[in-house]
Amino acid sequence: MAADKVVRRRTSSFFSKRRVRKEPEQYEHFEDVIEQVDPLGRYQIFACFCILFAQIEWTGNLSFVNIVGSTEPDWNCHLSNGTIATIPQPAKDHCHIIKENCSKLSAVEGSADFKSIVASFQLVCEDANKPQIINILQSVSLMIGAILGGHLGDAFGRQFMFYVCQLGICITSCLIVASTGWQGFAAAQFCNGILYGIVEVESLTMLMEMTSDQFRMIPNACFQTNLANVVVALIAFLTKDWQMFFVFLNLVNLPTCMGFMLWHESPRWLLVKGEIASACDVLNDLTDKRWNGTEVKFTPLNLQKIPQDTSKKFYSFYDLFSNRRFAKQSMLQIVSMITCAIVSVCYMRVIREFSGSSILIVFLDGCVRLIIPIIIIVADIKFDSFTRRIQFLLALSLMGISLLIAMILVICGVPYQNLTVAIIVTFGAMINDSVLWMNIIQVTTQRYPTVIRCCAFGSVFCAKHIGTIIGILILPPILDSDFPGGAFLVPLLLIMVTLVLGIILMPETKGKALLDTMDDVDYTRVEKALPKALLKLATIHRVIQQENQKKIDEENKERYDEWKRGLREQPGNSNVAFEEGITDSE
Repeated sequence: MAADKVVRRRTSSFFSKRRVRKEPEQYEHFEDVIEQVDPLGRYQIFACFCILFAQIEWTGNLSFVNIVGSTEPDWNCHLSNGTIATIPQPAKDHCHIIKENCSKLSAVEGSADFKSIVASFQLVCEDANKPQIINILQSVSLMIGAILGGHLGDAFGRQFMFYVCQLGICITSCLIVASTGWQGFAAAQFCNGILYGIVEVESLTMLMEMTSDQFRMIPNACFQTNLANVVVALIAFLTKDWQMFFVFLNLVNLPTCMGFMLWHESPRWLLVKGEIASACDVLNDLTDKRWNGTEVKFTPLNLQKIPQDTSKKFYSFYDLFSNRRFAKQSMLQIVSMITCAIVSVCYMRVIREFSGSSILIVFLDGCVRLIIPIIIIVADIKFDSFTRRIQFLLALSLMGISLLIAMILVICGVPYQNLTVAIIVTFGAMINDSVLWMNIIQVTTQRYPTVIRCCAFGSVFCAKHIGTIIGILILPPILDSDFPGGAFLVPLLLIMVTLVLGIILMPETKGKALLDTMDDVDYTRVEKALPKALLKLATIHRVIQQENQKKIDEENKERYDEWKRGLREQPGNSNVAFEEGITDSE
């Protein structure tokens, strides 16, 4: 009897120890999760490659009218007596001759390096403002798309609307090819702009949320138009015709649609919205061997401590000004993006008047843009002292100096089409379009929580397109006036205002973790990223542990079964463990 009690006590003690459940690893912040996934793995690199490829089609559509699409040829003036007179470009200097003497006007074949919509639709004299109208319509449509993309992305997710609109861009691009007049071309570009406005906001938000602060500049730089401009210039050089240009542009776009099918919804957004099971599916696919290969497995229990938005509120632009901190940051971001847009318009208007091949200008523009993002990425990763605030203030200072020198030269009598002025303005524009733009995107990502991050990007892109419209309406008349230096004074004043606001309002965000909910007030929290070697070691250790546990279970399976049978045969409460459903694996 005593022996039975000893056996019962020992057996019960053995199972009481095994009944202590091992809690799964708990992640309190998404930064810890993304480190387990790998913040710059094969998936992120693939996504960046898709964006670089897609930028070819996006840039070709949206910047076509700015330079290549507005190339003006020489003109054949068909006189009433049957003879043909040649009128050199620009036709605006000969409008009275064209109006009085030409019964028909046609472009001289081969007189320009590219047959543009100006040549096909004869957009000269009374119709000379039509490219400008197309540009304004594009900016309005992009603004509408940014508003829609911001609200829809935060409410219903980033991935679905992004992919649907990307497919829509394929259709509208085909409609552009079929255009027989400037009205049809403008209508197709308007639809294209709405879709791209949504795509731009959704895709940028997804990529920014899929990596850590250390590497976030890399996907940020992929939205630059450097490589895209090089390829666009090559397509224009080979096709020589605007319709063939868009045909080949659409062919280039087809592989990206297949690549985008492999994109996942942002797991960060899924977690914040409480869709933990879906987030686990996404994360487990990313850690699989076919992608990042860390082979970490996530369960809902791992992620339940990550903050969630329980309000189920529909967020809007209003929430960007819902408290003092958001209001100050929103004002700075909007003013900064308007400044960025107007400087870009100033640059475009200067170089399009520069004598030379329009295709070569686009090619050189892309080549120059390649250099600065690489420098910024390396400096941002390698030097902790190269902070976001320093980047912002340094970029504005260099831009201001460049435009000030250009303005002084023009005031002193140097034509703004002069090579020296063009080089100086180009330097300032490259700083503007690369350093300042990337900084605005980076700070916007970090200063707004996940629940309104799409709205935040939508607002800054709205500001950008408003700035573009203002620049298109204001700067060309000033350049053609008796005081062309005023076209540099306008962006210079905006740069000074933005610089002052930046000194007062710009916080330091480098190394700071992203916010997730509106209630998250710990906006100074620093990311504590594990080194990759340590992360790999921890993963290997976990795999070895799992294999050892499996081996132990297999070796002792018969003993476990024997103990189970012994406990079932004993009276009393010694079989409580089985009544609770405890399995061997637990």
